[in-house]
Amino acid sequence: MAAIEPNQLTLDYRSGDAVPTWVREVIDTHFAIEAEDARHAGSLGFMARALVIATMPYKDPRTDVFKRQNGDFRLRIIAGYEGGIPYGIYPRLLMSWVSTEAVRRQSPEIQLGDTLRAFLRDVMDLRSSGGGARGSGSRVAEQVKRLFGSLITAHYTGSQQQRGFVLRNVLIAENLQLNDAELIGLWTPQHAHEAGRWQSQVRLSNGFFRECIDNPVPIDLRAYKALRGSPLAMDVYTWLTYRMSYTQRRSRPIRWEPLMMQFGCDYGSETNQAVRDFKKAFLKALKLVLAVYPQARVEVGDAGVVLLPSRPHILPPPVQHTLF
Repeated sequence: MAAIEPNQLTLDYRSGDAVPTWVREVIDTHFAIEAEDARHAGSLGFMARALVIATMPYKDPRTDVFKRQNGDFRLRIIAGYEGGIPYGIYPRLLMSWVSTEAVRRQSPEIQLGDTLRAFLRDVMDLRSSGGGARGSGSRVAEQVKRLFGSLITAHYTGSQQQRGFVLRNVLIAENLQLNDAELIGLWTPQHAHEAGRWQSQVRLSNGFFRECIDNPVPIDLRAYKALRGSPLAMDVYTWLTYRMSYTQRRSRPIRWEPLMMQFGCDYGSETNQAVRDFKKAFLKALKLVLAVYPQARVEVGDAGVVLLPSRPHILPPPVQHTLF
């Protein structure tokens, strides 16, 4: 196996002019993270552990039931909204924000904001809401309904000592208040005297709220948002951040087939070609992740991926010493 070092990072673009804007942002984010850690930069975020170990689909699965598997852990998402299963970039950004708000506020009630424009700008990093059925506002609205209408089951079949998931047929949200009377909007702009009284909001179910605050996975929101051009890279980042937080010794090779079951259900059945296609996509995503998290020590080879003890991307808070 060969270790991927930061200086071996290749983004598979031949000239500076060919580099997409979001990839340039990945590189810029790397320097910003080097200059200031997440806590001091105000970009400390969190993700629900269940959606880090196994993830949402990247493309519309066009089914009402979606399954992921990671060893003894199985995640099932059931559509509760007629549109289907949440997929792609928007539900990931939404879930990182909702999980972060739940941890910060220690409350299952999450305020979604006064206007769609502000939400898209401040949370989703989108500069224009766009109009019409294909506008970004409408796409976000669709994914909000899919995400917060979903029913999830997180089931772990390992030993009793390691059992840590009790999410059985749990709604992500118990209540969602949206105003989608406007085609391009989720939120109706408010008058100043109405602000704070009529905000759209979501109330997380107790089971999912407890998962968010009892087992949060800390992430750097700058890195997570910078990787939004690739949902797979977003997932690899949160997974690596989680795994490196407790990796104390060299791991056994994580074979490509199980990795595909965890990350790459969009590649179809476990044929040799599907595994090769997934491996190619995974390595491309991994190189992007290492641009924002270069401390992660990873070896890749024909047998799979090996994780080596690495500095966590989010360092634990300093110990507070007292005189007594």
